[in-house]
Amino acid sequence: MEIEIENLSDDNPAETSSTYVFDIEREMANGHTCAGLVRSLANVMDTEPNRMQPLHAAVNCDAIDALFRTRRYGDARDNVSITFHYDVYEVTVNANGKVVVKE
Repeated sequence: MEIEIENLSDDNPAETSSTYVFDIEREMANGHTCAGLVRSLANVMDTEPNRMQPLHAAVNCDAIDALFRTRRYGDARDNVSITFHYDVYEVTVNANGKVVVKE
């Protein structure tokens, strides 16, 4: 699922930025948060994942996968989010499985 939101700049109406929202809850549940991030970023960048700069150049994928891994008894982590920059994008990952990518 992808939702695109276009924002107009108040200072300069000619400038726009886009915000994309993705649901990677399935990947998170399987311990593959970074795989969901790569899929989301590839969608925004309109490219194939293997043509992108490796995500681990911007963030520690093992740490992200561990941070969002479900707990011992299958409960999801609450109130956890992380924001980082990848290329020209600001990426925020939330514990509820939502990824927000801002240009």
